[in-house]
Amino acid sequence: MPKALLLLAVVLLAARLGRTQQPNDSLTTGQSLLVGQTLVSAQGIFVLGFFSNGDSTYLGIWYNNMKTRTVVWVANRDTPIKGGNGSLTLSTSSLDLLDRRGNNVWSSSSRFSTNSPQAFLLDSGNLVINDSMSGTPNPLWQSFADPCDTLLSGMAIGYDTSPTIQYMQLTSWKSVSDPSTGSYSIKLDPRRRPPELLLFNDTTLLYRTGPWNGQGFSGQPYLKTTNKLAFNMTVHDDSAYYSFTSLDSSVQWRFVMSSDGLAIAGIAIRAKMIGLNTGTCPRISVIPMRSVEFVPRSPNDWTQRNFTGGCVRNAALSCSSANGFNRLQHVKVPDTLNATMVGGKSLDDCKELCLKNCSCSAYALLGESNCVVWSGDLVDVVLFVDGINDLYTRVSHNNPSRPGPNVAIVVSISVVGVLLAVSAMLGFCYHRSRQKHLPLALEQDHAPGPKLAAKNLDLDAIRVATNNFANQNCIVSTRSRTIFKGTLPNFGDLAVKRLNTEAGLEDLKNEVKMLAKLDHPNIIRMLGSCTGNNENVICYEYMPGGSLDAVLFAEDEKSAVLDWPSRLHIMQGICEGLLYLHEHFRIIHRDIDPSNILLTEGLVPKISDFGLATMLDQGQSEGKDQNFRGTRRYSAPELFYGKSYSMKSDVYSFGIVLLEIVTGCKAASFCREDTDDLPTYVRQRWTHGTAYQLKDPRMGDAAPRGEIERCIHIGVRCVQDYPTMRPLMSYIRNTLAAIHP
Repeated sequence: MPKALLLLAVVLLAARLGRTQQPNDSLTTGQSLLVGQTLVSAQGIFVLGFFSNGDSTYLGIWYNNMKTRTVVWVANRDTPIKGGNGSLTLSTSSLDLLDRRGNNVWSSSSRFSTNSPQAFLLDSGNLVINDSMSGTPNPLWQSFADPCDTLLSGMAIGYDTSPTIQYMQLTSWKSVSDPSTGSYSIKLDPRRRPPELLLFNDTTLLYRTGPWNGQGFSGQPYLKTTNKLAFNMTVHDDSAYYSFTSLDSSVQWRFVMSSDGLAIAGIAIRAKMIGLNTGTCPRISVIPMRSVEFVPRSPNDWTQRNFTGGCVRNAALSCSSANGFNRLQHVKVPDTLNATMVGGKSLDDCKELCLKNCSCSAYALLGESNCVVWSGDLVDVVLFVDGINDLYTRVSHNNPSRPGPNVAIVVSISVVGVLLAVSAMLGFCYHRSRQKHLPLALEQDHAPGPKLAAKNLDLDAIRVATNNFANQNCIVSTRSRTIFKGTLPNFGDLAVKRLNTEAGLEDLKNEVKMLAKLDHPNIIRMLGSCTGNNENVICYEYMPGGSLDAVLFAEDEKSAVLDWPSRLHIMQGICEGLLYLHEHFRIIHRDIDPSNILLTEGLVPKISDFGLATMLDQGQSEGKDQNFRGTRRYSAPELFYGKSYSMKSDVYSFGIVLLEIVTGCKAASFCREDTDDLPTYVRQRWTHGTAYQLKDPRMGDAAPRGEIERCIHIGVRCVQDYPTMRPLMSYIRNTLAAIHP
């Protein structure tokens, strides 16, 4: 018994000594932070401690109250401690990380000399070393000066060229679990002025944000100061630094250079993680934009929506005082690597500066007085719906009567509008006229399939084509509408939607109005329509592949299972169709679900059912609808609760469909023990690193893990509850386009 009591006393004494040696919120000389011990910031937001990946141990900083450890900084990312035991020690000249043998595996990047250093972890996530006996606010060293893959509020990335060039940049982890230095990085380049953020894969430039113009980046018009975030760029002759500030102390924002090369943002609201935000650096994209005296380098590529070849001048440009400029509005200005910036200039001064230089091909005024002139090729120019900057490209003649791009676009739309109006007049029959014929609109020359001549076909012909709307010709039927398959001589098959009640008449009229504007390989083609005279019908091209819903969730064991390349092709096609709607017409579909995605025989997807679609006015970013009727499991939350809609509403619906395609699970009937919500379930599995296990098991092992995980990652971002946290379709399109099965 005495021995037992003695042993208990020794154990209690050791435990007590261990507690007294555990640092609270700071380290001083003579103290060490051991594996299993932590430093916690004053309000408990961040933690400094050790974490492991296999047999490798790292010193890092992470959010304190997130269920999944989210690391924002790693000291020894490329020199892990092997064997598990290590210690962090503060001396009078440095902060050192030692392994179990006492070998130094990492030290603070800057040395100092003080008799009273003290290390603190701040609520900003910054680990700082101060002189406790000095009132100097500047730290002797800080972790914010050595960024890893995460940018926090108050942290900066940039460069300083004096006396030698030094970069502060974000560099990705090697993988989601391996914090060692990866191949992707975000940084500023001193050769480009004004400064801009650049995304690299090793030494290959993947994306540029466009130069800073005093408000934001030229190529990121949506990344600008709000009541929650302020973005800052500090520029001097030999340095430039970019940072952001969270204006709401209850919210912790972070921007991350992820291991798959995607720059993302996320927020944490005290004790719980809200999720991931819009990707801020998509792959390089070129939106189709033609200017006066420029033509596509490869017209055939442009018809396939491949714009990477860009444009070339259709005639040589001679240097003359008669030269003029063509204004391109709302653009991401070209790469400034071959540009010159001159401060203190007005727009007219900038124009004169370019005219006097025969090698000048374009100019722009960034901010209030920064004149930028380009020579040679104009690389990576992107057109936005709501941009910040205008670009003036040099053209042969200064002709005020020459329509600029906006005029040209307006004229083009007007002409197309007249043609569509004529087609619509040919394509509609009205109740007033009491006519019984149903003319079908002219097909575009480049449209696939057989061509239909411009001739009148009366309703009797449609009745004959569908066997008088016989049940055996019925494809699908609901209470309000029935879709029939028909066959016309000298044309072939077509689909006819017929209303069963008057309840859907307004939706049908809206669908006719929307489809009359559209011509895209991933949008269903309307052949004609008729309203009134007791018949309300629309005729479409026939889609022999059926709906995505029927193909993806077929219960018949004999039905073919979609392989991975086909699924990826379908996702990319839906994305192309939505991008066309958003960028070319500002149309929001508002009813994207698998039943409204139809497939050709070759599994080319086409978006259909535009009854709930709406068009935003120029400059309008969202609309209101107090009586929205949509499919709840596929429609964004704001459509029901906020009674508002935007392009991000379609992004949410696309995200649900994408997750269904990858997992083979149907959102409308999804049910698990812990949740009956597919997005929640996928997000949980993604967070726990088991996303690949979600793939549709019917595909077998042929689906590459990396491609599956990247698509799930896109889906998780699309189905965020808050619209501002979802990516744009252009970002999604570029990300999917980078995947080649």
